[in-house]
Amino acid sequence: MFLPPCRLSSSAARVASILHSFLHRFLHRGLTAAVGLALVIPAAAPAGAPPVPGLPRVSAAALPLSVADLVAASGDGTASLATISEASPTMARIRERGRIVLGYRQTAVPFSYVDAKDRPMGLAWALCQRVVQALQREMALPELRSTPVRVIEQMRAPLIKGDAIDIDCAPSTVTVARERQVAFSLPYYAARVRLMVRHGAGIQSINDMRGLRLAVVQGTTAERLVRARHARAGFQLLMARDYDDAFRMLREHRAQALALDDVLLEGLRATSRSPDAFRIVGPPLATQPEYYALALPKDDPAFKARVDAALADIFGSGDIRQLQRDSFQTAVPPFGHKLNVVPSPDVLALWDAGARYRATADSKANAYGNAPEHDAAAKSSTRNR
Repeated sequence: MFLPPCRLSSSAARVASILHSFLHRFLHRGLTAAVGLALVIPAAAPAGAPPVPGLPRVSAAALPLSVADLVAASGDGTASLATISEASPTMARIRERGRIVLGYRQTAVPFSYVDAKDRPMGLAWALCQRVVQALQREMALPELRSTPVRVIEQMRAPLIKGDAIDIDCAPSTVTVARERQVAFSLPYYAARVRLMVRHGAGIQSINDMRGLRLAVVQGTTAERLVRARHARAGFQLLMARDYDDAFRMLREHRAQALALDDVLLEGLRATSRSPDAFRIVGPPLATQPEYYALALPKDDPAFKARVDAALADIFGSGDIRQLQRDSFQTAVPPFGHKLNVVPSPDVLALWDAGARYRATADSKANAYGNAPEHDAAAKSSTRNR
């Protein structure tokens, strides 16, 4: 169970504070089945202040009905989580077409990229495959097919809003601005934006970039952070289409530095012919980590609830650790260089918090008399892992 804030590590307390804020916002819009999640994640922010600068304070009195509350409100108690999920427009669309469309990136190592045969892989992609398995069981569609669609950063929201993809299986950072266009699942990873430079460049931080060229991928949170430093640091900003384009600018000396999340920088370095030619430097460009989540269609709380439940099962079972090892401690194409990234304290605290989502949702469902059916589904999920 969660320790009181005074006994949490600083990293865990910070993660708990972040989750407390943005998951409460999801709950306010009816986007999760776990109203009780906020009760198991302690807030570490000063009284009267939002845990994260720029995120709004919320009132617990304004919380709407969760999926479990809808079960109770059905009157005769015959409604179930599965029945409510069938009301999901996303799930109805998936059932009608007989397939689920999953977005991926081509070069977002180690989260979403392609192997030598152009097949998607990585941690975010693996999580999506587990989600699809859970949907197959819940929707009684064992032959449900997955269709991968390559997506670039700038097209993520339009494709989701236009129903062209059902889940974006890529490292999408949760932000207030993006939340206006898409919904987000439970977060599954944490990273920090830093710089990567060529070895021997004499650059130790963004403060050394005056008069130099800095590459950044358009539409990323890294772009927002470096723009905030642009005028003061006096560098030239080069906009890239995607991660590979940005890294090419650095490799070909068109840029002297590349700003991106540290774990993605490690992935790009591992794809280079000479990984030792590059190094990650300087402190993070923000005080808070970037939190990754799967991007989902907006205003479909039932679909989000099912995705979150599937992810919580992965967190709670410990499978997330094996999936992380499979994607982050392995050789990556095209040169087979070894990527050796272990989960940070921010990431471990995030997984611990996510594991408690399902326990809280289960306790609410059981309180409303939904225990037998829900327990059976949980046991089926465990057997099929």
